[in-house]
Amino acid sequence: MAMTDASRAQTLADVLAAVDAAGLAERRRQDMASAVRTVARLLGRAPEGIPADPRALGLRLKTVAPLAAGLSPGRWNNIRSLLRAALELIRPMTKGRSTTPLSPAWQALADRLPTRADRTQLSRLMHWMSAKDIQPDVVTAEVLEGFRAELHFDSLLRNPEGTWSGLTWSWNRSVGRVKGWPQLRIAKTRRKITYTMPWSAFPASLKADVDAWLERLAGHDFSDDGPARPARPSTLATREYQLRSFASALVHRGRDPLSLASLACLVAHDAFVDGLRFYYNRRGGRSSRTIHGLAGMLKSVARHWVRADEATLTKMAHSVKRLAVTEEGLTPKNRVRLRAFDDEEQVTRFLHLPQRLRKQVDRGRLPPRRAAVLGGIAVAIEILIVAPVRLQNLADLDVDRHFVRTGRKLHLVVPAAEVKNAADLEFELPARTVELIEWYQAQYRPLLASPGCTALFPGRSGGPKAKHTLALQVSECVFKYAGLRVNVHLFRHVGAKLYLDVMPGGYEVMRRVFGHKKMDTTVRFYTGLESKAAARHFDQVILQRLETDHPAGVRAAWRADAPVAKARSATKPVAAPPSRPQRRP
Repeated sequence: MAMTDASRAQTLADVLAAVDAAGLAERRRQDMASAVRTVARLLGRAPEGIPADPRALGLRLKTVAPLAAGLSPGRWNNIRSLLRAALELIRPMTKGRSTTPLSPAWQALADRLPTRADRTQLSRLMHWMSAKDIQPDVVTAEVLEGFRAELHFDSLLRNPEGTWSGLTWSWNRSVGRVKGWPQLRIAKTRRKITYTMPWSAFPASLKADVDAWLERLAGHDFSDDGPARPARPSTLATREYQLRSFASALVHRGRDPLSLASLACLVAHDAFVDGLRFYYNRRGGRSSRTIHGLAGMLKSVARHWVRADEATLTKMAHSVKRLAVTEEGLTPKNRVRLRAFDDEEQVTRFLHLPQRLRKQVDRGRLPPRRAAVLGGIAVAIEILIVAPVRLQNLADLDVDRHFVRTGRKLHLVVPAAEVKNAADLEFELPARTVELIEWYQAQYRPLLASPGCTALFPGRSGGPKAKHTLALQVSECVFKYAGLRVNVHLFRHVGAKLYLDVMPGGYEVMRRVFGHKKMDTTVRFYTGLESKAAARHFDQVILQRLETDHPAGVRAAWRADAPVAKARSATKPVAAPPSRPQRRP
């Protein structure tokens, strides 16, 4: 049921008023009011400023990390349930768990579902239809869309579209497998709309030309004009996608895909400009670093592979220059996320997160494999805090190759050949980090690693865990237990911020920690990051000079309470200093 205009204007303050006026038992009234106020506190606003819109509330509640706020999962579920009940006093709501029994017809179908997963996915829908007396033989597409609308507008589900997607799979499977199930399939909607076409949509000659170009970048072509350093596999994958994406962009601009027979067709000057205009228009007439990088890559293809003439290369260079983005430093999104680290309490919670995770694992309440995975995430977060390596290097860490022990000390060593900018990385790990790694290796890593696997973070395939899986686990864990939105790469920026807050201008140290070859790279990213700390440091220096350079009477005046002194001066006239006796001539 879509929300009406009347309910749209209501806030949680109206919900509290409805709770007080509902004639509930005193304990029930107190619990519901407490839940509403707790939600308002966690969202950082007064109840009067939070609309009582279930859909908007559901989205905002996704930003709350209950464990970081000191709430157990059980307590948080109770709060959500009580909030749902309170909202139901002012508007219709879809119940989180229906108490209406299944009708005989739906119960018979539920008993025939082959898996528990299907019964779980379809339970909410079957109870909803039973409550509305909708029998299986009268289900229509409109009925299903009505249920989907209620999921979105009249519930506090964390992910209503994900709930609908899981239900869709189970429903469509049941159409062909469960006798008597309504013979109506739910159309699947694609969540992500992409314009990139598969290679099969283009001539085979184009794909062959792209593969040959990638072979050259990989260093397999030993001709004199080959690249000075072979491209990494991740770079090759990016280049392959960029070229496929650009060919697709030309098709969306009206070109026949069969006319794109080679890379020369893509980098002809008219095609070069036409394809880039597709991306430029998609961003509302603005360039970006991605568009600028794509243009530069295509110009490189034109120069080194297609052997375009100088006139064409000059025109392309002019276009690349015009698409350049002058953004310096961190992106606005990263700056917003780093702002949370201005709070010392947040910083402390973040830095002690690995030890908190260790305590969670050592309680022994988790299944063994889940405990082992959480222990690995604790180690990954600890390493990112004290040795902020890139994601690929973190995922590839090997207990035999990358950890070197010298006496009682343990060093993390990543050779230049494995680093993005070909710079050796070496970190002497602190004692607490070494102890955490030894704890994980002794008790929990063996539960994850197959025989012969030496990866620090083993995956199910027998090798290291996929970097995207590790990145997702780390970011979700930081949010769940610390309430902070931090991806793996942001750890580097957090480290720079925390250091520069204490040592404004200490770029050389950060350059060495990050393995930047040029100081300009470090300065370009982090200039301005320590502005507030620099201002505080400046004020301390000036005040210290005032303390030491002025005579004792002036120093005492600076120490005095300024508001009190000002109030006294307003109520009591200040006596004029005695005049000096004039000297007789």
